[in-house]
Amino acid sequence: MVRVLSPRGDSAHVVKKFVGTLVLLGGAMPAAASPVTADQFSGYVPGNARPDYQLPASALGNLNGDTGFGGLTPFNPAFSPNDIVIVGEGGSLTLHLSSNVPTNGVNLGVYVNDGYLDASVLHTGLTDSGPSTFSAIPKAVVSVSQDGSNWYALSQQPLSFPVATNYYTDTAITNRFQPLGTQHASQSLPYLGTAQQLANSTYEQIKTTLNGSAGGNWLDLSSVPVPAVNYVKFDVPVGAGRMVVDAIGAVGATNTLTRGATILSEDVGTGTHTSDVVIDFGPHSYDFRVHFSTLNITGEDALKLIQSASDLKVALQHDPSFGDFVTGFSYGGYSLISNATFSNGYWGYDLSNDGLTWTSSGEGASTRLLTDGSYDGWLWSGADHANPILPVATPEPSSLAAIALLGVGLLRRRKNSPVFGSPT
Repeated sequence: MVRVLSPRGDSAHVVKKFVGTLVLLGGAMPAAASPVTADQFSGYVPGNARPDYQLPASALGNLNGDTGFGGLTPFNPAFSPNDIVIVGEGGSLTLHLSSNVPTNGVNLGVYVNDGYLDASVLHTGLTDSGPSTFSAIPKAVVSVSQDGSNWYALSQQPLSFPVATNYYTDTAITNRFQPLGTQHASQSLPYLGTAQQLANSTYEQIKTTLNGSAGGNWLDLSSVPVPAVNYVKFDVPVGAGRMVVDAIGAVGATNTLTRGATILSEDVGTGTHTSDVVIDFGPHSYDFRVHFSTLNITGEDALKLIQSASDLKVALQHDPSFGDFVTGFSYGGYSLISNATFSNGYWGYDLSNDGLTWTSSGEGASTRLLTDGSYDGWLWSGADHANPILPVATPEPSSLAAIALLGVGLLRRRKNSPVFGSPT
């Protein structure tokens, strides 16, 4: 069964208010968390694809940063049959995902083999106003499923996949060639922009725009009426051209999702005690579960632990009188940071025992000690709601009206005065 859904346009556009330099807790870039990928193919019909590119297993697993001719960049895409699979007209490809992917936003990424024309004189990587590609942009009708039997099409017509992929972040392009690096972008970090935002850009500017993401084309799942998806399918109708799949990325959940369940984006640490950290950007919130063994871990320690094991980035600003302030977070494609005077907004720091009822923290994150079952909440001051909101999987249809009324109530509630800038 296939149902055609009407995608919600607003979640595909994000205003990034990322001002200044992101200073990471602990001073080092964390290793990217294990990405959600395609781990099996359950169906493949090649259509009129070239015979040498009919290997569906090439779409499984992580991106390969080595193309065989230097690093994988927007100007040097994957081209080996071992790295990409082609779905021709009349064909289809069905992939199983390595983790369930929640349907509460732009959480599913598709990496193809777009290659941008290099307009630079010295062949160091420069897009034109297109950005123009040296091969046809892949297209396919995309459907998703939770059980592999009931399918939901994300559009009636084939979607285009115009955003290229970048792998290494620490090496440059010289005379068309990028040596392999040691630092790579995240396959599970959404790029919420468009291909047009990569136009007229040098390679270094492209990497800055991607902000740690490997790029790719990210799909909005918010209209899918199941709490999570475990399969994605690409169908190429006659006349649509072809689809090329290099890899899949996703913002997954560490817990098995049922309707109304809290979505846990990361599960870090060890120990018998647990505490949750909720970071709410306004349009989207994320819940991180922290495990610990002794009751002397602070809110700042929890942020360090999450950052060391995931794509979360934390920005700090030091004040000689009050110490460090948490001024910014970056996760899931969202990046919000205060300027030096907090005139563009700030992160409020709230506490809860159940994740539903919140009070302003009376102390900074460096002295606040976590307790078993407690919640730390961070909410951007520009959000249109008063308190951090737990991310919840698609609720039961009968609950929608109640949630709508609750949302109205939240908008009318006044937030408790935050600890300004939330010093740590």
